[in-house]
Amino acid sequence: MVVSFVGMKALEIGVKPVLHIELSSDVELLDEVVVTGYGNFKKSSFTGAASSVTTEKLQDVPSLSVQSKLAGAVSGVQITSTSGQPGAVESVRIRGMGSINASNDPLYVIDGVPMMTGNSNGFSYDDAGSSMLSNLNSNDIESMTVIKDAAAASLYGSRAANGVIVITTKKGMAGKTKFTARADWGFSNMAIDYRPILNGADRRDILYMGFKNYGLNSGMDETAATSLADRNIDSYAAEPWSGYTNWKDVLFRNGSHQNYEVNAQGGNDKTKFYSSLSYAKQDGITLQSAYERVTGRANLTHKAGRITLEANTLYSLSTQDVNNEGTSYASPIMCLAMTASPSTFPYNEDGTWSTKFPALNGANPLQTATYNYNKNKVNRFLGSVAATWNIWDNLNIKEVLSYDFNQSNSRAWWDPRSNDGRTAKGVYQRYMQNRSKFNTQTQLTYNKTIAEKHNLDILLGYETEDYELDYTYSNGSQYPSYKEEIANAGLTRSSSLKKGYRMVSYLGRINYDFDSRYYASASYRRDGSSRLSRDSRWGDFWSVSGSWRLSREAFMESLSEIISDAKIRVSYGLNGTQPTDYYAYMGLFQYGYNYNGFGGSAESTFFNNDLKWEKNHATNVGLDVTLFNKVSISAEWYNRDTKDLIMDKPISAALGIIDGNGTASKLLNIGSMRNRGFELEIKSTNIQNENLTWTTSLNLGHNKNTLTKLNGEQDQIISGVSIHKVGEPYYSFYAYEYAGVDPETGKEMYYVNKDGSRETTTNSALANKVIIGNVDPKVQGGLTNYIGWKFIDFNFTLTYSLGGHAYDYATWLQSNGGTYNYVGNVPSYYKMEETWQKPGDNAKLPQFAYGNKNINSSRWMMSTNHLRLKNMTVGFTLPQNWVRKAGIEKLRAYISGNNLLTWKSKDLYVDPEVPVDGLCTFETPALRTVTFGIELGF
Repeated sequence: MVVSFVGMKALEIGVKPVLHIELSSDVELLDEVVVTGYGNFKKSSFTGAASSVTTEKLQDVPSLSVQSKLAGAVSGVQITSTSGQPGAVESVRIRGMGSINASNDPLYVIDGVPMMTGNSNGFSYDDAGSSMLSNLNSNDIESMTVIKDAAAASLYGSRAANGVIVITTKKGMAGKTKFTARADWGFSNMAIDYRPILNGADRRDILYMGFKNYGLNSGMDETAATSLADRNIDSYAAEPWSGYTNWKDVLFRNGSHQNYEVNAQGGNDKTKFYSSLSYAKQDGITLQSAYERVTGRANLTHKAGRITLEANTLYSLSTQDVNNEGTSYASPIMCLAMTASPSTFPYNEDGTWSTKFPALNGANPLQTATYNYNKNKVNRFLGSVAATWNIWDNLNIKEVLSYDFNQSNSRAWWDPRSNDGRTAKGVYQRYMQNRSKFNTQTQLTYNKTIAEKHNLDILLGYETEDYELDYTYSNGSQYPSYKEEIANAGLTRSSSLKKGYRMVSYLGRINYDFDSRYYASASYRRDGSSRLSRDSRWGDFWSVSGSWRLSREAFMESLSEIISDAKIRVSYGLNGTQPTDYYAYMGLFQYGYNYNGFGGSAESTFFNNDLKWEKNHATNVGLDVTLFNKVSISAEWYNRDTKDLIMDKPISAALGIIDGNGTASKLLNIGSMRNRGFELEIKSTNIQNENLTWTTSLNLGHNKNTLTKLNGEQDQIISGVSIHKVGEPYYSFYAYEYAGVDPETGKEMYYVNKDGSRETTTNSALANKVIIGNVDPKVQGGLTNYIGWKFIDFNFTLTYSLGGHAYDYATWLQSNGGTYNYVGNVPSYYKMEETWQKPGDNAKLPQFAYGNKNINSSRWMMSTNHLRLKNMTVGFTLPQNWVRKAGIEKLRAYISGNNLLTWKSKDLYVDPEVPVDGLCTFETPALRTVTFGIELGF
């Protein structure tokens, strides 16, 4: 008798009265598929470095972000966000950063078509931004593949220097039409205790001590210093009529989340379809933070003889509400941490708005949040049609046409009663942007097996890409009332702009394998970009790669029961990056100048014929091993050298060419950078039987970033507490090295660090600044477990990061009693019992005294080491024999959470997923979200 099952090796056994049958996995049959956009390959035959993620187990994660599905799932991928507001832009880095002036984001390809990403909000001061990827319904995604090295990425040429994320959406299946309906509801709050502050009574006590210390430091005796504190304390720390105010309760709320979705898929042997419609709404934790989205998708495949037709369409309509962040005085985040102290209050006793806000020039933060707004409405259409003609045998030609259109309508109102709008008596801004990208692809493919052992796969292609951006901006001010339209303004101004670029590409690839043992691949792409001059326009990008499948060799047969599969991979290639500026090479005159009442122009840029592509040289060595048909291990070592980095080189301002900041510079290819590291992924099937399945996935990645060359004339550039220095990571911190508290004076001490000396001083002018650390973690990754037992499924992902740092750049808070501690808040780390009081004290904190100044030092650098329960889901599915009687195929209820728990240092008082540069001011922290959902299939 022969017993077989899909995904298992067939077993031939003799017939007996009682049989115990145990099938083993068929490694080749279950081989993971790597989707590259230019073809699909089995993992065993793929010679590059790529990781695939199926979204089936992550579809319940309550997040609007597509990138969140990758968090902790793929080694070498770092995901950070500038804001925890719904719909905000997220930063994704694959194997570190590779550019300074150009983009560091990967290329996103959806169903074989490159798509537009980034921020769709036109206002540059909007820190959160509106992510174009938030327009996608992540539950429409079947799988995502992260391409890391040049073996496959080089086929994308100038767009793939930072890696490629290939997204495959769900397609129809032949058979009965299946319908699925999903709904979930939930709530959100801060994932961490963000920048805790002293309560009103404790703040009053430490400010009182600060006044007293100020008097003693000025030469007063104890009685006079106490009298000084008594006279002044009520001006800064009085208890208001309503009691000390908890501004977290006033300016923040529990967020909410709801999502509704229905999809259908089905078809027959010739025509298959998938369609979905979804509605999602998420209210953030601030009064002005929300995101609402409607998406619709339709995917269709039809075969007619030798021709296969495909059509994929997406339409999305979204509206985003955001609050100001960073150091904006309208930011509720900054009000919570700094400017709205417990001694201030939102309402007077008569119910009118309070104006007692010394740190905000009298502007009431609740009043600002009530009247100001910043909204962005986005229409997104992404569609592609493709026709594949099987000319003969395995020779096919495919033509793809795609169009990506994004229209954003941004509106911002700064009320005259707010700081932003007070001087101008109200400001209203409108920003209408239209972005479009038209892409064509022609691909000729041929694959052939010769003598049963020689396998050949050839691709030739031609592509074009046309991008266009046009916008109109209008501004109104001097409003006689609170009606914000432009027509009501006393003063108006406007501007408009239209720009674009075009790229033409030729490409080819050849894959060869012999007897499923030896694999070789080579690719070549030639890109021509309108962003560069005719002499530098064309870039040549290529890769070579190969692998040796050891497990197919005769000398490995004795180990076959232990080592089920083993492969060594090597790749090397070159890809590139275009300049961000579409016209940087041109010598241009700019209009819009006013010469004594007459319009005019002035020279704005020199002709720059030398500007060329940034070059990314990538090497990868990998080892894949499968043990006992249960555990798969992938290890990677890589080196990524980026040369001809485009940087601003200072030039003489006497030539008359300066930018809007008054700086004279010229873009040149003069820098270089290196990223080098290793990655490890382990996946195991721990238990798999009729009732119980348990799988585990662990990954870790280490990347070391090094700046190897700046502009050729200097080896470092210092900007505040950031330093870009040759031989160091690009985002390094530069400040005095903190040496603790002087026991005699209570002042901060700093290391002198001169001539090898480790002497200390309380005078920062005598100390010297050094590199105190950098933002890059030493190791980061994730751990995922999935357990399915009968009708219960349980899935969770932990993410971790070790060795990285952040710098608290909210310097106003760090003065040990400076101005902003008195007119605003005092961070909770200023504890009186840990503060220096008298000579001889071995104190943790310096003396707190009115009038102190803040000094940037390593005291304010924070470790970002953390472990986070990124997501967790528990689901219950009723047995099919129960629900089928009611005509239902599936009925499942679940509870899911995102960012549920975070373990970090108590000295890290911001979210550990810090901005890319590591400088933290007042960003909305990540949200902890819990949802309850139900899924119905019929």
